[in-house]
Amino acid sequence: MAFGLLGRTNSVFPPIWLSLALPREGRELDELVAAALSSGAPIDVTSQPALWGGKMRGTDATLVAISSDDYERATDEGHACSLTQAHLIEVLSSIGRETIDIYYFRVRQMAEEFQISGALQALDQAKEEGHIRHIGLCCDGPSFGTLGAWQFHDAFETLLVPRNHYDSESYDTLAPMANERRVGIVTSRPLNWGGGSSFTDTPEHWRLRNLTQSFYGQTLAQAVIADLAQDHPVLVGVRTPGEIEQAISCVSNTRPTGLRAMLEPFIESYRAGEGIR
Repeated sequence: MAFGLLGRTNSVFPPIWLSLALPREGRELDELVAAALSSGAPIDVTSQPALWGGKMRGTDATLVAISSDDYERATDEGHACSLTQAHLIEVLSSIGRETIDIYYFRVRQMAEEFQISGALQALDQAKEEGHIRHIGLCCDGPSFGTLGAWQFHDAFETLLVPRNHYDSESYDTLAPMANERRVGIVTSRPLNWGGGSSFTDTPEHWRLRNLTQSFYGQTLAQAVIADLAQDHPVLVGVRTPGEIEQAISCVSNTRPTGLRAMLEPFIESYRAGEGIR
């Protein structure tokens, strides 16, 4: 499932990454973790570091986490540094490791320069001490906030940014700088086309006959992910072993041509709101 070098990490990562969320059925928790580990995909443990980390101790899985936004309330640079260190220590303790593979610096909004500098000071120090393998930048709000944090800082080796066929504004804004600085891009929220949840979770609101139509033998959701994964690795939110299987299987060594053209009519229909009852 190899994809290629991810920017300045100079490491090879697969095209599908998994962001774990609590299953709707508690009994599926162990099965979810087992499926994630067997997939070989990088695993984002941000939602519940203690829960996921506790079930992954002793494994060599590639683990990813996104920072808190606590640094936004810092009153000076030292305070921002301490708040960031505290969250990183919490994550490392939760996963039972001395090192996390990728730790993304979360940016939700414009922050003070001293807050950004203090937080990055903590991350740089942690990387020097071997507690972080790669430092990333996560766009979790308007793109101008991320640009503001990125403009005067070049510590980032990878960028995590939302991108899907319905909304790609943040990606379109940040991708040029990522390419200029040779920062590897990972995209997220491939199925969140507005409304706060995956469009495939509420098909009754849309005339999505395409949910059962085959795109090279794939469902609509799989085709969407596969199309985006042709450009960059994609972080996919998963709750069940079945969702992991579907996400992983949608990408193969043979990348179909014409997939985006096949999806276009359905994307335009969704944008136009023709499926709203």
